[in-house]
Amino acid sequence: MTEPDHDGWPDKYSDPRDRPHPDVLRITVESFDEAFEDTLTAVDAVADGEPQPAVVSFATVGELRKILTDRRIELLQTLMDTDGAAESISALAAALDRDYKTVHDDVTLLSDYGVVFIVEDDDRAKRPYLPYERIRLDVELTASDTGEEPAAA
Repeated sequence: MTEPDHDGWPDKYSDPRDRPHPDVLRITVESFDEAFEDTLTAVDAVADGEPQPAVVSFATVGELRKILTDRRIELLQTLMDTDGAAESISALAAALDRDYKTVHDDVTLLSDYGVVFIVEDDDRAKRPYLPYERIRLDVELTASDTGEEPAAA
């Protein structure tokens, strides 16, 4: 049996480009309980042969907004338009006309949240990789349930 590497994938998938990825990344704002229920539903759907998106969930809208800034969304769009992994973080920074350090920090943060993958080549270059054709944001706002009746006017 193949031993998994540091992120849980077997050695044959050590390069994120070799891993199976769906076409869609779904980014949501969900409580743990909702995310758990969605996971169970997705497992059943996959067992039935239905394709499912990859999912990254945030606990609050504020957390999502802190991570998905306009600049990071621009970075994601640039990676989606790149065939395969970017040549390097330096090349990505140049394409975005941004400072290397801020792009490096953004790539690292997005990687930490599982939105972007990092490919490390033999020359030690870190190559940001986004395998999805689409990213779908699901943010549902609902009324607060305070348990109180509305005040009469």
